[in-house]
Amino acid sequence: MTTTDSTRVCPVGTETVREGAPPRPVVRLDPHLPAFCANVHAIYDELVEEHPVVWSTTNGGFWMLTGYRPVYEATRDDGLFTCSSGVGLPRDGEEHALPPGTGPIPIETDPPYTQQYRKAALGPLSPRSVAGMEPAIRAMADEFVDAFIEEGRADLVQQLSTPLPARVTLRLLGMDEFRWAEWVRWIHAIIHGTAEEGREAQGAVFAHVAAEIQARTADPRGVDDLLTSIIGCQVDGEPIGFAEQVRYVFLVLLGGMDTTSGLTGNALVHLGRDDALRDRLRDDRGLLPTATEEFLRIGTPTQGQARTLSRDAEFHGQQLRAGERVLVLWAAANRDPAEFPEPHRVDLERRPNRHLAFGVGTHRCLGSNLARTMFQVMLDVVLDRLPDFEITVDEVPRFADACNVYAPTSLPVRFPPGPRKGTPSS
Repeated sequence: MTTTDSTRVCPVGTETVREGAPPRPVVRLDPHLPAFCANVHAIYDELVEEHPVVWSTTNGGFWMLTGYRPVYEATRDDGLFTCSSGVGLPRDGEEHALPPGTGPIPIETDPPYTQQYRKAALGPLSPRSVAGMEPAIRAMADEFVDAFIEEGRADLVQQLSTPLPARVTLRLLGMDEFRWAEWVRWIHAIIHGTAEEGREAQGAVFAHVAAEIQARTADPRGVDDLLTSIIGCQVDGEPIGFAEQVRYVFLVLLGGMDTTSGLTGNALVHLGRDDALRDRLRDDRGLLPTATEEFLRIGTPTQGQARTLSRDAEFHGQQLRAGERVLVLWAAANRDPAEFPEPHRVDLERRPNRHLAFGVGTHRCLGSNLARTMFQVMLDVVLDRLPDFEITVDEVPRFADACNVYAPTSLPVRFPPGPRKGTPSS
């Protein structure tokens, strides 16, 4: 391997895999390390245009896709880039947290089964169903703000953007939403903790989910929530098994309790650091729909997911081999200047905005409608009730592992104290 430029944030070398084959671009880049999080956008800047398909020698070896076209095409090609072997990239020296065939579904399935699993969530997460939830989500947001608005200071991540999506997710499932803090602690341990912490939290989550499913199966209660839909899910005309039901609920919890919080936190950092941007959105709420898409693009919380190659293939000039791992980086693609002019600028009216924050194709995020609604409600409530909030730290702390989620862990702010609304959610 030869390095071409050691002055870069992400030096790229070349490596000859076998005699007679063209050399491939190679980096030594572990996306789980804090250094990746600290330099993530600079790394993307260097790779997107020059090396949109590059091999990393860490984590057992894997391809990184950063350019918009490679990412878009890979995400749509389920036959070549498969999910059933797992969509997480193991840390160096670790095996998969969950062995293939035991991870969350439907995300770790391949067509034609994926579409059949997804049907169970389409109704509860449809635009119409989510619209019906919006008043309750808004009341919930006001309730969380009421808890701190008289104090003139708060942590908007810990006191709003984390608890609200967690409560909404549990309510969606028909589970006890007031235990949200316990569930967040488990989910964060699984995603962000050590291997031992993750295993312990997984055990707790699986045990509690199993108990919820067993109780609901014994007493359906005549409710039409997402948990009921999952229990009734069928694949090839047969009900899915108990273990699959648990894995399905596990995915809903993973997706619902981290990503929307991260998106909201990332957006609030932009608004807290740019008065003109905040004033414009505060004064013209008609921009919220396009602003939401722009914050999804520039503040993508889920950087990407892993895939496994099903066969040998040539892809964007590189020779890929069956069984190799691929990290498909949506967040990098969302900063590709070939698709997004001035990609580092927050343009509240950006059109077109074909971002990939929710993925694309068969595995596009099932909860995208709900995520957008929760995000818009939280921004709307903050702009209404805390219009002059100021971030009180120079550096906003983030989860160290951006490969799992790029998100603040805390966002301390101050603001002129305001009155409570006193409207409890129900």
